[in-house]
Amino acid sequence: MEDYNKGFAVALRYIANRMKTEEEVRQKLKAGFCEQLTEQIIARLKENGYIDDSNYVTCYIRDRIRFNPMGRLRIKKELLSKGIAKSLIEENREYNAIDESSLIEKMLDTKLSHYDLKDGAHLRRVLGYLSRRGFGYGSINSAIAKRRGDFSP
Repeated sequence: MEDYNKGFAVALRYIANRMKTEEEVRQKLKAGFCEQLTEQIIARLKENGYIDDSNYVTCYIRDRIRFNPMGRLRIKKELLSKGIAKSLIEENREYNAIDESSLIEKMLDTKLSHYDLKDGAHLRRVLGYLSRRGFGYGSINSAIAKRRGDFSP
């Protein structure tokens, strides 16, 4: 019982500052506690609503879009690396509502506004930057074509 209370206190301190996924909490607890105790603590945290992967996905996507815009591919990759199930990501309403075209257009208006998209070297830089941010080629291509006033990059 003493180990359980100690483990629960460790978990609460770990999740106190920001939301964590179930897998992140599991990894933290595995470092100092047996697997059975870890699973009991995680079950209690889930029961009390302290960890909820579905809510985590929704909040993570909103924050990513608001503060550090990224495309679906990059967001999905990051969430998978945090131990979130692929099905949970793909079923999320926020994930399916990501409007990559408008995010790309905002980035072209602000961060990438100094690039001349008619210049080949600048265009390659913008394409590379946006693709590394996880935007799909179709979305990038259509936004750039719209910006340039033509239909080919």
